[in-house]
Amino acid sequence: IADVDGVPMASAGDRYVCDEVAGRIVLVGRKIRDFSGTLLDHGRTWDVKMTKVDVDGGEVLVCAVGGSADGRQRSLARSVDGARRILRAA
Repeated sequence: IADVDGVPMASAGDRYVCDEVAGRIVLVGRKIRDFSGTLLDHGRTWDVKMTKVDVDGGEVLVCAVGGSADGRQRSLARSVDGARRILRAA
């Protein structure tokens, strides 16, 4: 989960990957609401699924990285629910 500036707010998994994906996906997220594809970085690739989530008048970007397309979809759905629940309670 990242803010609209690409700053990670919460993550699970390899910290480097989470930070790099958050910093890059924000460029995609400025133009579109949902993304499913591959991000590239100096010989590395990450399969990513991203969606923007509205929370109390603001937006966050929620991503799932790696695994199968179905696995990313399931992870994304679970993360979207969690982000909404946690951020609304804050």
